[in-house]
Amino acid sequence: MDNRQINDLLDKLALESFNAKEEQQALMYIHKFNSDSSTGLTDDEFFKAESEMWEVINRSSRPNHFRWFRNYAAAAVATIIFAAGLYYYTSSSLGGTNLVSYTRDIPAGKDGATLTLGNGKKIAISEASVGLLVDDPDITITKTDNGMIVYKVKSSYGDVTEYNTLETSNGQQSQIILPDNSKVFLNAGSSIKYPSSFSHLKERRVELSGEAYFEISKDKNHPFIIKSNHQDVKVLGTHFNINSYGNERATKTTLIEGSVLINNKYILKPGELAINSDGKWDVMPADIDLELAWKNNDFYFRETAMENVMKQIARWYNIEVEYSDPRLKSITISGIISRTKPISIVLETLGAAGKMRFKIDGRNVTAMPQ
Repeated sequence: MDNRQINDLLDKLALESFNAKEEQQALMYIHKFNSDSSTGLTDDEFFKAESEMWEVINRSSRPNHFRWFRNYAAAAVATIIFAAGLYYYTSSSLGGTNLVSYTRDIPAGKDGATLTLGNGKKIAISEASVGLLVDDPDITITKTDNGMIVYKVKSSYGDVTEYNTLETSNGQQSQIILPDNSKVFLNAGSSIKYPSSFSHLKERRVELSGEAYFEISKDKNHPFIIKSNHQDVKVLGTHFNINSYGNERATKTTLIEGSVLINNKYILKPGELAINSDGKWDVMPADIDLELAWKNNDFYFRETAMENVMKQIARWYNIEVEYSDPRLKSITISGIISRTKPISIVLETLGAAGKMRFKIDGRNVTAMPQ
């Protein structure tokens, strides 16, 4: 985004002539700017301006929604927004602020998983060396430099079907190339169960718990079917995301390209989102950036209830969350935060937006009113 486009967008925001797409565009570009750039402000000045911007962004009434962009030190505001990033506060002394208290910070999640073979053998992927993990008469399993698990089926593979499971705990994510060359990206707290070979099967059927992004290799003669919570998704070759955590009220399927058939009833087109909530279905245009934020190492919230926000935070940082006041669960949050930051920075941002504070005690986080 060049200076002219930035100024045009700021003018629209100031005059309240923006639409929802332009508002999201502004937030996305804010996020993409280098958060480590100098703002020319002290930490206290930056945090004060950041907090006030959150209040403006999240103000429920539309009148004068973005007029603050053109007053209150406009030059400094533009510098903060487009050089530092609205949702980042990178001071190393966050533990001393009044929004987050802790004695020991919690780092972001990382690549890792446990692979359970059909014979019951377990392999901790994060602890395994790069290279060949399994060299059986029928298959080989390799770990690449970036931690991806790769299956190769040998020509001698027989008719016996064994099922393997790749499982990420909270605080882990992983990638795998299945025996048919399909790619699967697993989010934290997820698992996928799959046969060690598809060669003698009419269908390529797997089971998913949690969330995963799929890039399915094309094979018209062998449909790929994903069984998840209360749904079967049938594909021939396509890219899509499924969110099917057991502690969420709905299962969401987002199609990026190709087509999928859900429960032999609902056909999705690229850019559509299907939501299955207790057997009630809704199909709508998808916000791809929102639904795939996790895969791009971001948290992306759009008027999301704090209870649901903290479910995502809990899975990625492997924490338990408590609320000193149950009413905090219903506070809504909008914004983008990097998943690569320590939890203190994420909670600092949420605290500024939701007018709350947090206490970190080991792996327990308590949310409290300000």
